[in-house]
Amino acid sequence: MTRIAPFLLICLVFAACKNEQAPPPVSGGINCDAAKITTSYVLGVVQANCTSRNCHPGGSSPVVADFSTADKLKGYINTHRSTFDLRVTGPQADMPQSMGFPALSQGMKDSIACWIAHGLPDQ
Repeated sequence: MTRIAPFLLICLVFAACKNEQAPPPVSGGINCDAAKITTSYVLGVVQANCTSRNCHPGGSSPVVADFSTADKLKGYINTHRSTFDLRVTGPQADMPQSMGFPALSQGMKDSIACWIAHGLPDQ
């Protein structure tokens, strides 16, 4: 019995240590706990990739989301968080969808996600 106990303990340890249970690596090299992402940075990214391409400029925008100002961007995120996460910062994010424009880099997606996680700080 004393020889079986260590064997069972080793089996239990190996069974408990599965890759799926390990924390995911930080993608894009961004440490969200230490990152200081501000509204002005995110608004600049959004203006360069979303509003300047006539997708989300407000006014006669072909899409419901109006990202023409920081307040409108924040308002949209606060009321449509799951959609924003899915389309902009999530693993299957597909924005911007415009033909000929590159998708947001993983670093930009991670930065925007950190900004959201920190409560959309201005400073």
